Amino acid sequence: MLTGKKTFKLKKILAGLLSGLILLALTGCSGVFYIPGASYGYYVWEEEGNIFIEWSADRKDSEFEGEISTDGRITSHELKEWEDEDTIMTSEEEIKFMAVLGSEDYSDGFSFSLEDYSYVEFDLKINDGYDLSRINLGGFLETPGDNIFRIEKDYFEKLQKKLWYQKRPFSEFFYKLFSNKYFTFLYLFILGIIIIEILRITVFDRRKRKLLWIVVSYTVLVAVEISVYFILKFLVS
Repeated sequence: MLTGKKTFKLKKILAGLLSGLILLALTGCSGVFYIPGASYGYYVWEEEGNIFIEWSADRKDSEFEGEISTDGRITSHELKEWEDEDTIMTSEEEIKFMAVLGSEDYSDGFSFSLEDYSYVEFDLKINDGYDLSRINLGGFLETPGDNIFRIEKDYFEKLQKKLWYQKRPFSEFFYKLFSNKYFTFLYLFILGIIIIEILRITVFDRRKRKLLWIVVSYTVLVAVEISVYFILKFLVS
């Protein structure tokens, strides 16, 4: 029979394994994770030499339209969950498509293979407009910088080699912290003061050199603020 301590350890182990499986599912190098009917936007990735593009809407009528072109040759394509009203035109140099999603149709997409190419150019619209925040590239859902954007042949391979802090959502999180650095460091300083005051009341008051401990604590707080500044500057550079 399991004791309380053993049961707690077992729960921790199971929770860790579950978290690891979820992280693997979300960030695996094969495909991307999105929820049809809840996720909204385009998802583009490469798998086994083919480029996949799929789109999803949050159960509202939405039109997805785009053009994909290359300096190489498109050799084949395969449709996914395509309806009669959806259209696609293909040639060796480009693909043009238009598809509508609604309350009963949550996602569509297709994949295609290429030869002898150095780049693929995408022009993707939702409801006849551009929204870069709704275009997600690779397993970590990177966002392009321009409405009409190109990805090089080895783009997804380079994406996988990025360090963890260079990938979304970490890169966006660190960038926001650094771009709003005055608020970030003010928040950290206030939080540090609160912690120091709690320590002063609960711990330092019982020590002989109370003033010394307070001075040391504030010195450490300033050192932490300076360290965080340089760490964030390194992470976003």
